[in-house]
Amino acid sequence: MKKFKFLSIFSRYIISYAAVMAILYIGVGIYVSKSYHSAIQTSIVEENTNRLSSLRMQHEQKLSLLLRIANQLSLSPYISPFKLADNPMKAYQLKQQLASYNSADVFFDQMYVIFHSDDYLYSSSTTVPLDLFTNKLMTYEQLSPEDLRSLLRKKDDKIAILQNYNVQSVLNTNPNKNMITVIIPLRLDGRFSIGNVLFQIQDDSYQKMFSDEIHQSRNMYIFCGDSIISAIKRIDVPDEVILNSIKEKEPEEKPFRELIIDDGTRYLLFIQQGSVLDLNYVSVIPEETVQMQAARSRLAFALFMLLLSIPCSLLIIYFTRKHVKPIKELQQSIGVPTNSGDGFLAIRKGIESLIGQNKALHTRLDESKPAFKAAFVKKFVKCRFLTRESAVNFASGLGINIDRTYFCVSLIAAVNNAGNMLERFNALISEEADVDGCGMEIVEQEQYLFVLFADKREGLVSWANAAQQLLSSLDKEAVIAVSNIHVDYSEASRAYLEASTAYDNRFVMGNEDVLWFSDIASTAKDMEPFTRGYLESFRKALHAGNARTLNDRINDLFQILRDKKFSLFAFRIIYKEIISMLLNKYLSYDGVSIDMLHYYDTFELSRCRQVGDLVETLRQLCNDILIIEEQNACECSSVIRQVIDYIRENFTDPDLSMGAVAEKYGLSASRLSLEYKEVTGIYPSEYLLLLRLEKAKQLLANTTMPVKDVCTAVGYYDSSGFIRRFKKHMAMTPAQYRTAVKNGKIQYDT
Repeated sequence: MKKFKFLSIFSRYIISYAAVMAILYIGVGIYVSKSYHSAIQTSIVEENTNRLSSLRMQHEQKLSLLLRIANQLSLSPYISPFKLADNPMKAYQLKQQLASYNSADVFFDQMYVIFHSDDYLYSSSTTVPLDLFTNKLMTYEQLSPEDLRSLLRKKDDKIAILQNYNVQSVLNTNPNKNMITVIIPLRLDGRFSIGNVLFQIQDDSYQKMFSDEIHQSRNMYIFCGDSIISAIKRIDVPDEVILNSIKEKEPEEKPFRELIIDDGTRYLLFIQQGSVLDLNYVSVIPEETVQMQAARSRLAFALFMLLLSIPCSLLIIYFTRKHVKPIKELQQSIGVPTNSGDGFLAIRKGIESLIGQNKALHTRLDESKPAFKAAFVKKFVKCRFLTRESAVNFASGLGINIDRTYFCVSLIAAVNNAGNMLERFNALISEEADVDGCGMEIVEQEQYLFVLFADKREGLVSWANAAQQLLSSLDKEAVIAVSNIHVDYSEASRAYLEASTAYDNRFVMGNEDVLWFSDIASTAKDMEPFTRGYLESFRKALHAGNARTLNDRINDLFQILRDKKFSLFAFRIIYKEIISMLLNKYLSYDGVSIDMLHYYDTFELSRCRQVGDLVETLRQLCNDILIIEEQNACECSSVIRQVIDYIRENFTDPDLSMGAVAEKYGLSASRLSLEYKEVTGIYPSEYLLLLRLEKAKQLLANTTMPVKDVCTAVGYYDSSGFIRRFKKHMAMTPAQYRTAVKNGKIQYDT
């Protein structure tokens, strides 16, 4: 090593490069030597597997044709059991129908039909007595006439396939030919066994399926159970060895391949199980074939490496000269003498230090930008920016120009094993000149959320179509959903819900195109007028301060929405308005936790997949608010508190009026109404009406009192006025309400 240090730079690099080349040659040679056999074997395995799959597909296609013919005969209105002696015209019609299945390209050679109730076989050309057919006209090698007759007379639902027998018959086109026989049950209307269909197939048809354009030493078989239906044999392997290997494997282990040994000779065995009947497709090749191909490949590679070493040596000399000069110049630039040994280590350390510093800086910048962009997307769709200007300034600091006329929200399904998916779609945004925006990943929902801004609607549509093409290239089953195009930034939460709704409709709308919210068939028709009307009713119920009353209002909401068949999106919008109304009032209380804002979280809202989920969340919020209401009840005016208690205790009194209540507490009726409204949010007359109607609902649901008596019991003299108020409040008369509760259409907790 010391002598090596005193060599010239040129000599040192020549020796170093030569050593590297030698190590590479040795390593590659060892690797190729060990891996060529595996590679060649894999190639041969793939070739034989594909050939076997081709054989299986061809054969099953032919068998499926026979099954279809049998099914068509079973379902034919002209096929029904008969006896030739009783109805010869039916025999003629049957022969005519069988003639329609004879053509030049059919798989079978002959087709016969026999009924259980008859003693004749029918074909397109002849009618033959069964005994004459089995004893004289059709002689099977190794199959007695009695066995053949038994097979033709079988009444079970199993399909029989006879192995390749030599058949002598004057009825076939070739009187002495090897035949494969298939017997398929014939069922009336596809249910009741009435006979059998016999198909005779020449073995030549099977040999054509075994034929291969590239000749290879291998055997191929088609097994049915323990019998060989047909085979082509080019190597000498006992059939029993192959059959035993098939029996050793369970059905779920097929297809498989394994090594078998017979008399010291090793073979590769391939087996595939058919999907039609109990068939196995087998291929056998000698392992010697793999070894011979691997040896030829090793020899060719060795010659190639030997020839390659000549240009490699010349390249080593050339690049050594090219590298020595700049290395000496670098040594001088960093103050290392050119004759002081190899100064490349010092150069490398300086460059690595600089690269490390730059990489750390870029890493910190790259890691921070996605986090800030994700924060912007989340704040934007939650409407956390108080003004449009604040949103524009925040995005501008991230290099995003959102000061544009239109915007939309898009949800894209995450694709497994598609790395840097967020970066790909962000890059797609930068490619659109008229579109800007960014996205974030919603891990728990396996989605990507994007907000897009453009000066023209066409720009957003163009981006959505381009994103769909990119997504299809990654995964054809993935989905992209887009909201309506909006202008007002305060509608960002609504845009997110629209995109989420379109995404939820992917199973109905499909995934071949962009899922636009505007394409959803079920719209929130008449939603806003209903929302405004219900909010007022809900607000009055909440101010009553009674959990049961509030629960009834929520049940009413659920019932009305179900009857009107509003979509889940419509219910989400109604829910959003209700939550907004509740939080605007009750978040103003001192000491209220800001954690209640999670009820208004846009992402939390979109996770509700059913109306029942939203109803339960609404109940929980109302319970929290009632607790806050009770905690703040002590802050109410003592007079108003007394008025509330007095109305609650005496609301069934028909003579109770606001004037009488005001006089009792030394106030004027107008002053009482104003102070009561200021403290509770509703007028005392509204509170009185609410209590009376709730009591009426209880009596209607739980008693059989006549409507007139219910009217008197809740504090009304005039039954018509009571019915009018009840119908205005519940959208149905008292009698209709009682019937709805009785029929289970409305739930009322007793």
